[in-house]
Amino acid sequence: MSSKLNGLLGRFRGVESIELAAVVATDGLLIDYLASPGVDVDAICAVASNSLAMADALGREIAKGGAVQTLLEYEQGLVVIEPISGEAMLLLLANSTDDLGYVRFLVAKHRDAMLDALGAI
Repeated sequence: MSSKLNGLLGRFRGVESIELAAVVATDGLLIDYLASPGVDVDAICAVASNSLAMADALGREIAKGGAVQTLLEYEQGLVVIEPISGEAMLLLLANSTDDLGYVRFLVAKHRDAMLDALGAI
């Protein structure tokens, strides 16, 4: 795909705990990704798109608006899902919660550049 988008994903993968950095269409189709060996990228991306839809539905139900970022924290890691546009989202899978603050900082820092890179595809 886009070398600019791939370079941005590389910044996330540069964080030791990040196993998957992907841009996914809201219908679950993979746009671009960088992942550790053994990560089932297609399956994770398909399920993640449903997670964003559920978070958006909850926000509408409780009159809080659409999801700005969805963070799922598990015993052995976390998932961050951030809508980039109406058609795409950033998906990050980490094997630890230790870098959560830094990961959220990187998401905010590179969000506009990711939107620009998507527009160039």
